[in-house]
Amino acid sequence: MKYKLEIEIADAEISFVERFFKNISFVKSVKTIANNEITNPAILQSIENYEKGKVTPAPLNLAELKAMTDA
Repeated sequence: MKYKLEIEIADAEISFVERFFKNISFVKSVKTIANNEITNPAILQSIENYEKGKVTPAPLNLAELKAMTDA
């Protein structure tokens, strides 16, 4: 079983927290994620499919976009 844990840590405490989690025997990896980093697998796959040309973007005008966001 795999768990992902999200915690917010002050910059001054990052090294302590990383050492703490790395010393726990069942913790396999510790990774720092930037605030603007995309981690959602579905979004990452969508971006990859677009970059490989597997998916083409659908044309959308601003009126349609506004209708979608107001729904």
